[in-house]
Amino acid sequence: METLRTFLSCDGSWTRTAEALHLHVNTVHYRVQRIEHFTGRDLSRLADRFDLWTALLCRDNLPPSDTNLLFARPRRARSSS
Repeated sequence: METLRTFLSCDGSWTRTAEALHLHVNTVHYRVQRIEHFTGRDLSRLADRFDLWTALLCRDNLPPSDTNLLFARPRRARSSS
């Protein structure tokens, strides 16, 4: 979450994100690739950046006990047998 928030705050700049997080640029590349993999979003696209930024803002406004709801996977319906 911290990498995503910082990357978006730095307008997608790999170098500024790495400097802000005190990481190597390659580490930032790796983390962003993982974020893209798990979210199915492409952070080089403005619309996808906007969606993730909005999700982070919504997450910040949830009560602490509800923060996992935003990124939780849907539960499977149980069979009634």
